[in-house]
Amino acid sequence: MALTVTTSDAWTAVVIGNSRHHWGVFHGAALVQCWHLAPEDVLPPELRLVRDRECWGVSVGRTPLEQLSPNATRLSLADIPMPQLYPTLGLDRALALWGALQVYGAPVCVVDAGTALTFTLADTAGAFAGGAILPGAGMMARSLADGTAALPLVPIPQQVPPRWAVTTPSAIESGLYFGIAAIVQSYLGAFYSHYPRGTVLITGGDRAFIESLVATDFAGHAWHTDEHLAFWGIRAIRNQQLR
Repeated sequence: MALTVTTSDAWTAVVIGNSRHHWGVFHGAALVQCWHLAPEDVLPPELRLVRDRECWGVSVGRTPLEQLSPNATRLSLADIPMPQLYPTLGLDRALALWGALQVYGAPVCVVDAGTALTFTLADTAGAFAGGAILPGAGMMARSLADGTAALPLVPIPQQVPPRWAVTTPSAIESGLYFGIAAIVQSYLGAFYSHYPRGTVLITGGDRAFIESLVATDFAGHAWHTDEHLAFWGIRAIRNQQLR
């Protein structure tokens, strides 16, 4: 669907993260265009027009929501009608879980592969059921380069590397790949063991890497990739509040 900013039902959703600002333009309930911008990027003119009309969003990064959208409706955990949420739960995690429940149902586990690698669960009743937070793949790689004198910065492996490496860069690739694979196997294995009919949703900037691991290890289970989970959560809250 083409982006038409003059449409009367156009509105924007934004999630300001640690390394990206995620913008979506909706026409009513339909997401018609999205951008994943670095903090230094300039907003496209068509996005600014719709943002100034109506915007709903959150900030979990360093940039305040008001700096990007002064008239935005700021959402909070209190806006998410999900039982068992704890007060310091990241709002981006809660929104993604709420969005997953609206589209895919319960039980569900959201794997967000961004700056951090997070696992966030909802049980069969749709209540928050816990989760975990770990460094993301990029952060793991940067920590080795930044915290040592000799180790290089190595990108996330795009293919399965040798497990037993014979060079320093390939040894880091092995650690990143098989270390994260073991983490994913552990957490999702536990999820599927407890909820055999549950669904895993993969989102975040490194979702393709996590998707390749899940496709290999959990091919017989229900899972999907969806980069828009937080937008679905914002849409559900907006729909409820505008009734």
